Amino acid sequence: AKARMVKILARASVVLMVLGTPSLAAAVRVALPAAAAAARCGRVRAPPACAGAGEDLSSLGLTPQLEKVVRGFKSVPDQKLRYQQLLFLAQKLAPMDASLAVDANKVPGCLSTVYVHGSLGDDDTINFVGESDSQLTKGIAALLINGLSGCTNEEIQAVDPSFIQAAGIAQSLTPGRNNGFLNMLKMMKGQAAKLAERDESSGGGGGAASDAMSEAAR
Repeated sequence: AKARMVKILARASVVLMVLGTPSLAAAVRVALPAAAAAARCGRVRAPPACAGAGEDLSSLGLTPQLEKVVRGFKSVPDQKLRYQQLLFLAQKLAPMDASLAVDANKVPGCLSTVYVHGSLGDDDTINFVGESDSQLTKGIAALLINGLSGCTNEEIQAVDPSFIQAAGIAQSLTPGRNNGFLNMLKMMKGQAAKLAERDESSGGGGGAASDAMSEAAR
């Protein structure tokens, strides 16, 4: 029962981070070390400071949402739970329109079939949708989609792919899956750059650039 409680707390921590409630997530993370200790030795210990909560991640160029996710995953006590959390994110990812599942949106070099599509809003922020035939790969895509959507091209280009190591996720993935993650991020950065370039050449008004990108994908 105690081991089950550790799993529940770990999942709750990451979910609360993704949903944008960091204060609640922090409270759950503080309880995790004590719960894990209780599961190991049968008694409760005073909870130590939250692992990674105060770590400086500024060098990774993370968007605010990605930083929340990274800190949430860092708080998960083992690789199996991180893997399960990726599957949970896959379940929560909004479906992508089938018309966008075209070669122009297909991520190359992935073990599974993956599509991502970016669109530019009127406020020059970019939003992504995606789909995959593998739940684990879909979870990785969901992590990136949630973390990069609503950001500008400049913010997206600044993201250092090594954040996947900082989050402890890379250790839960095979080399092929890690390579797929890198290819997904590279493609999303490429789409963001193209959208921003088209928007600039059209004199602003992100909707026009987004429409052009969608039309090109069809």
